[in-house]
Amino acid sequence: MVVTQAERSPSRMPRDAKSPNGLPRGALSSHLQVSLSDPSIGDKFSVERLGTSGRGLVSVPSIVHGAPETAEESRETLFRLQRMAGFESQNFDPQDNDLEREFQVHRTDSDYALAEFWKWAISCLIGLSMGCIGFAVDWGINLLNDAKYQSTANVLRSHGGFWAPFATFVSISIGYAIVAGSLVAFVEPLAAGSGIPEIKTYLNGIHIKGLLTVKTLVAKLVGVVFSIAAGLIAGKEGPFVHGGGIVGGGLGGMGSQTLWEMLRGKVVPKARRKWGGFFHNDADHRDFTAIGTAAGVATAFAAPIGGLLFTIEEGASFYSTSIFWRGFLSTCIGVLTLHFLVSCAEHPGEVLTTHFGRYRDFGLYTDSLAFYGSRMFYYVWDLPIFVGMGAIGGLMGALFIKVNVKITQFRHVYIPVKSPIRRISEVMLLVFVTSSLWFLVAYASPCKDLPPKDQMTFLEAVEDTSSYAGADEKSEDFYGGGGQFRKGGKEHFPQLWCSNGTYSSYGQVFFTPLSQSLRLIIHLGEPLPEGTDFLFDFGALTCLFLLSFTLMMWTNGVGASTGMFVPALAVGAVGGRITGQMIRAIVRRSGSNLPVSLSSYAVVGAAAFMGGATRLTLTATVMVMETTGSLQLIVPLMLTVFVAKVVADCFGAGIDDTHIKMRGAPVLEEPSLSSHQKMIADKLTVSELMTMAVVALPPVVKVAQVVDTLRGCTHQAFPVTPDTDKAFESAEPFDLHGMILRSTIVKLLQHRIGFFTADANGDIPPAKSHIPTTQQERLTLLERLEQRPLKVRPKEDYERIVCSLTEEDLESMMDLRPFMQRNPFVVQADANLSRTYRLFRTMGLRHLFVGPPQPKA
Repeated sequence: MVVTQAERSPSRMPRDAKSPNGLPRGALSSHLQVSLSDPSIGDKFSVERLGTSGRGLVSVPSIVHGAPETAEESRETLFRLQRMAGFESQNFDPQDNDLEREFQVHRTDSDYALAEFWKWAISCLIGLSMGCIGFAVDWGINLLNDAKYQSTANVLRSHGGFWAPFATFVSISIGYAIVAGSLVAFVEPLAAGSGIPEIKTYLNGIHIKGLLTVKTLVAKLVGVVFSIAAGLIAGKEGPFVHGGGIVGGGLGGMGSQTLWEMLRGKVVPKARRKWGGFFHNDADHRDFTAIGTAAGVATAFAAPIGGLLFTIEEGASFYSTSIFWRGFLSTCIGVLTLHFLVSCAEHPGEVLTTHFGRYRDFGLYTDSLAFYGSRMFYYVWDLPIFVGMGAIGGLMGALFIKVNVKITQFRHVYIPVKSPIRRISEVMLLVFVTSSLWFLVAYASPCKDLPPKDQMTFLEAVEDTSSYAGADEKSEDFYGGGGQFRKGGKEHFPQLWCSNGTYSSYGQVFFTPLSQSLRLIIHLGEPLPEGTDFLFDFGALTCLFLLSFTLMMWTNGVGASTGMFVPALAVGAVGGRITGQMIRAIVRRSGSNLPVSLSSYAVVGAAAFMGGATRLTLTATVMVMETTGSLQLIVPLMLTVFVAKVVADCFGAGIDDTHIKMRGAPVLEEPSLSSHQKMIADKLTVSELMTMAVVALPPVVKVAQVVDTLRGCTHQAFPVTPDTDKAFESAEPFDLHGMILRSTIVKLLQHRIGFFTADANGDIPPAKSHIPTTQQERLTLLERLEQRPLKVRPKEDYERIVCSLTEEDLESMMDLRPFMQRNPFVVQADANLSRTYRLFRTMGLRHLFVGPPQPKA
């Protein structure tokens, strides 16, 4: 009943598979084998040429928009298809073969209950692990920042002048940069950047080799510690998405391929079922990876709800209530663990009497001092201004992406991944430029008188915590990322090169970590009495805005572990604060003493630029609200973020989707989000895109034939049918008995499973003869066929496995019937492409068969 098979990842057909028009059978395969320099390429792939197959099928309608119309457009399309061919997709369709069915039929209620228990237990472990990792990363950033800023301050106090402090500051920064760059250049190139595009690609069903390994995790998280400490315009949030995905996938599979390779196979790092070793298929691995990304964002921002929403909105191309609730639990436990460990570090021995829940990740004061309810407000006339800020944030986000794309294209040509020396040199150069500019601005800063003592009491406010032990410490010291001078100086008003009684107005926001600058911009002055505001130097804000925005475009995508959430929030917050101070000046000039909430403008500005750059809506709103304590601004935040997204979408996709497209990954976007894509899909049927030359295997086949078939093509699955010649050479329907994955065949070859020797009469034993009779034996056989956590890589391991086959093995017969997918997905040839696309994407399929247009029921 099957005509053809569709694959998400293109694959080459045998070279002798020609269609009547002289092209290899299957348009995708044709694209992959044609040279970009072919002068006739515009004709070969015109609508008329592809629509004439000589088989009586409906031609591709010429009214379909989006098809290449010129040779240049054809070359661009061909280039994208060739890049897509380098990726392998995942198969999230659960196994449904005879062996699996027999095992499931004999499973007990207690076994199902134990599996459900471990689903929740592993989710808790993911949150617990990410909380501990978040604490370790924060501690490392704090330690390195303290070392750099305190060393520079000590040199400044002892020697004064410019060169000695400058040399100290820049040399330490470059030292950190060497470590951060080396971890990417020489250890794991996939540790570069935020990792969000790669994780989103994986969750969409595209495999990226090495993305979720222990080595990548270590390089990513250690690298981000040194990247931030080096002074790069970067944050830790993006790398925590990637790191959380690695932790989630590893704990979900309860095993590690990397550790197995490091131990050279002497010890198998794989848990048994009673210890959680249930979830070894691609679908479960994807689910736990998604939960891990939620926990990663949550612990990076100390925002559990925002972390969960990020995974739902940005990361996953699927949704289920089970993932939602398990992610909810995981993010909660992750943030609780982080807060618990911070309290243990700041108040050792007094955890039971420490006040929890008083600190925000981007808060400057405790909640009891900040007075968010009275300091964050808005008037009805503020709303049009916020809408304008949203539009500007969208334009800035689009500009940031356009410039960053050009820089990334330059990197691909002149600083390729294969040149580690160039990559680490760029990181060092970028850190030198960044640290030098930040130091120069702080050095050239004008000095301003300190605020009056009655205001300093509020500006440098410390909560009276004498009711519990450890009152002389403040947990926000830890969250602040270090680098604050509290011994012999003011916390938020550094003296630096200024005389006594004054402070460096530019150094206030430049001679401090970027995350701390963000806190100052949003919150400094909140404890002041209502109607009294602290005004930053306008020149300092302007310099910080321009320099951060410019260097942010260069930093994103550099060969180090970096994230862009904090820089986006910081740039937006500075722009919002500038707008707020301008609005306040206008109000004062009009003769009114109406208070203006500068914190509200900073928060809205932060959300506007973050929404414009990332296209996140609900996530950006909730995340900003959670991390800044701006619950009162929920409506302005929603409005501003929405406007920012709408404006930015007029110029292209968000930063992560843009980098996915540049990489060439065949990610399947949600169809309802693109009217252009929906228009094209509505005009096509699935028969107009299917491949008709299908490489198939018989149900019982000689091992040597299986080996030859695997060597002859790169397909990742094969229909099982006795009519193999008919499937490949004819357009007529054939009987489909099932489908078997290449990975399953390789496992069968590796372990000699399903092998038998035919008797003299050629009788074939029944399919169930290869299925064990006891449940324990069936479980053992299933575990030998599992692809996780110890995977067999078809490309890398195939030849090794084939070479281990003896002549007797090659002459044996292999029974595929017990191990093939009995009921693969099939659609009718006249099915609308939109309907087929939804099925393919929603079910996480890799292969889809096309049957005759008139099925029987």
